[in-house]
Amino acid sequence: MIVRARAPLRVDLAGGWTDVAPYAGPRGGVVVNVAVTLYVHAMVETGGEGVQLHALDLGAHVTARRAADLRPDGELALLKAAARRYALDGSFSLTVRSDAPPGSGLGGSGALGVALVAALTTARGERRLAAEVAADAFELERVDAGVMGGKQDQYAAALGGTQYLAFRDPAVTATRLRLPPAAFRELEQSLVLGYSGATRFSDATHRRVWQAFEAGDGAVARALDGIKGCAVAMREALVRGDLGETARLMNENWRHQQALAEGMQTETMATLERAAREAGADGVKACGAGAGGCLAVLARPGRELDVAAAMRAHGATILRATFDTAGVVTWTPTPR
Repeated sequence: MIVRARAPLRVDLAGGWTDVAPYAGPRGGVVVNVAVTLYVHAMVETGGEGVQLHALDLGAHVTARRAADLRPDGELALLKAAARRYALDGSFSLTVRSDAPPGSGLGGSGALGVALVAALTTARGERRLAAEVAADAFELERVDAGVMGGKQDQYAAALGGTQYLAFRDPAVTATRLRLPPAAFRELEQSLVLGYSGATRFSDATHRRVWQAFEAGDGAVARALDGIKGCAVAMREALVRGDLGETARLMNENWRHQQALAEGMQTETMATLERAAREAGADGVKACGAGAGGCLAVLARPGRELDVAAAMRAHGATILRATFDTAGVVTWTPTPR
C-alpha cells in the first residue's frame, strides 16, 4: 500500500511571533497568512524491511528494526517522532521532500508535520479533520520532537487559503478571509518571494527573545504588541481589498520584527530590500522568524517582474508560487 500527502507552505503577511505560547497565552496572538503552491510531500509505503525514513532533499536516511527503536532527536527528528507516534503494523518506509529550500521561513517544518500526520493516519485507516491534523502536527513537533515555535504553520498547511488565525493557548480560531476577487488576483500576481539564503535564526535566539519577554523587557513587549496590531489591521485591509494598506502594514510589521532581536535583518536581506524597493516594491517583510530565509515583497501593479529581476541580480532565488486554497490533501496512487 502507498499513501501520498502534500501540505502547502505559507507566507505570513503579519502577526508572526505572536502565535508562540509565551505571548499567545497571556495576551492572545493573531496571524494573517496565505498558503502557497510550494509543498512538502510525504509518502508512506508498507512492506520492505524494518522502518526506513528518507528525506530526499537533505540526502538523509535513517533505518530501525522497529518504530519504537527510533529516538525523536538529532537527524530527521520529526520523521522519527511521526514514525513512533503513528507506527504501522509491520515494516514501512516514510519518504519526504520539499519544494522550497531549507530555512526558507515559509513554515516548512510545520507543513512537514502536517503532511506526515495526514499520510500516516490515512495509512492507518483513521480520519482526521484538517484542524485536528494541525493540532496533532503541532504536538508532534513541539512535544515529541521538542522544537520551540508557534502554531500558525500547522494551521496554514492543514487549512490552506488566506487565514486570520487567533491564538489564546491552547485554543486556536481560524477564519478564512474572503478578499474581493480583483484584490485576491492582484495580491497573488504581485507577491514576490525572494530567498536570501537559509535562516540563521537559531533555537537559542528564539529562547532569548522569549526569556526577555517573560522577564518584562518593555522593548520586546512593545514590538510584539505592534506585530499583533499589524495583523488585526491587515485583516480589515484585505477584506476591503486595500493592497496599499496591506503593503504599509507589511512594512510596519517588519520594523517591529527587527526590534525583537539583533541580527533579524542580514546584510543580504538589506541589500535585497533596497533593490526591491528601487524596482517598484511597496511592501517588504521577512517570512518566518527572520535572519535569512525569504523576503515577501508586494510589488506595485505591473512591477513584479522588475522586482524579481532586481532581487535576482543581487543573489536572490525567486520562488514562483500562486495561492493554495485546498490545504493538506492525501491520496492513494492508482495502479499502473
